[in-house]
Amino acid sequence: MLWIALHFPQLPLDTVLRCRPEAATTPVVVVERKRVIGGSQSATDCGITPGMSEANAWSMNAALLTFPRSPAQELEALHEAALWALHFTPQVVLQDAGLLLDITASLRLFGGFDNLSAQLAGGIDDLGLTTQMACASTASAAWLVARSRGEWKDKTLSDLLAPVPLAVLVSARPHLDTLLGIGCQTLGQLRRMPRAGIARRFGNGLLREIDRAYGDEAEVHAWFTAPASFDVRLELPAQVSNTDALLFAARRLLLQLTGWLNAHQSAINSITLWLHHETTRQRDRRSTPVHIQLASASRDPAHLTLLLKERLGQVALNAPVIELSLAADQIVPLATPNTELFPSAATQAESIGLLIERLQSRLGIDAVRQLSLVADHRPEKSYALLPIQSLLPTPRSTGTKVTAQKRMVRPTWLLARPLALITRQHKPFYQSPLTLLAGPERIESGWWDDALALRDYFIAENDNHALLWIFRQRVGNVESGWFLHGYFG
Repeated sequence: MLWIALHFPQLPLDTVLRCRPEAATTPVVVVERKRVIGGSQSATDCGITPGMSEANAWSMNAALLTFPRSPAQELEALHEAALWALHFTPQVVLQDAGLLLDITASLRLFGGFDNLSAQLAGGIDDLGLTTQMACASTASAAWLVARSRGEWKDKTLSDLLAPVPLAVLVSARPHLDTLLGIGCQTLGQLRRMPRAGIARRFGNGLLREIDRAYGDEAEVHAWFTAPASFDVRLELPAQVSNTDALLFAARRLLLQLTGWLNAHQSAINSITLWLHHETTRQRDRRSTPVHIQLASASRDPAHLTLLLKERLGQVALNAPVIELSLAADQIVPLATPNTELFPSAATQAESIGLLIERLQSRLGIDAVRQLSLVADHRPEKSYALLPIQSLLPTPRSTGTKVTAQKRMVRPTWLLARPLALITRQHKPFYQSPLTLLAGPERIESGWWDDALALRDYFIAENDNHALLWIFRQRVGNVESGWFLHGYFG
């Protein structure tokens, strides 16, 4: 077993500082019951420390910004981090100001512990949370080490837990003065004491907590479960008038969305980021949708962030933004792909899809198009340029229709307009007299839209051995001149 523990030592402060640019220069503190429980670096530089009264903190800096502690916002931040952690394992446990992750079965998928921990820490940093990370073979050991210090060096369980201070053990806190009085300051020192004496003086709860940390007692966990639906809004702490500043806050929503998709084995084909503006009497439009249509379903946060960055760069804000919300418009099932040695057709299609999606985000959906077949026998009307909606293969028809399509030979290059050909010695001429190889293929269609086509098509060859697609126009029952309509590659 291998566990990662994430402890957020500044969670009350982080919930206040996220998306607050003024915290970089202005001292900010979080207070609870008129006492400072956390402060920004600029507040620390002023001499403000946790435990100080709010009045004393004000006396040290008149420009101090104070915010009350918000347990609801802290729980929301923990849920955001838990949704991001679902990228790496479905076994996530919510702790008091932290998370526990069982990554035993995930190491091979993410290329080892170093890659997994780097990606995990990067997402937590993007969420605006300060973390201490630790890794151990038991959940309790990882959590105790994370609470005391961030460490995941290759050590034995005993060496990892030995320097842990007793203050991080919940069962030891009521007896901390007594333990420190007898010279017992760390978990390693406490474990060397007689078990019977510990149980008699401090109770069995302390022994059980120690045994869980060292793996001598089984642990039971309540796993975090992703909600059945995704509906997340993010209130911005200040008005934002620049789309570049919105990307950081929007990425927080994308990280939660992609974690939710991983938990539900799903992906999205399209998303919409709603920019909610400040309500004023002069403006009727209160929300701006930023829609992203994907060529193929995805749940990659880096890819979605790139597409959103391209789209936000084209948005002109008609009013300051005060809130964001993210909607998953089309959700489709998508299992985790298997690893492969050589690129497959699906991998190549995915690479093309990434290129198409980026072009669509930068140029617009209508600017990137694909050829689509139209049910019309006239060659010039048998196709249409339509916006690319999906790279999924179109279903094949079966039976006689497939056989008929295989018999119909079409050129690879069709002229925009048929080119009239001259005739020499009763033969069509294009660079040389043409020899008819196959045909005729008669097309009579288009009476319903006043573009009637009465043609007999032939495959012809000239002296340079170029294959041409030509036809002879018919007016009533009378045949007229020859026309060149396409080239065979």
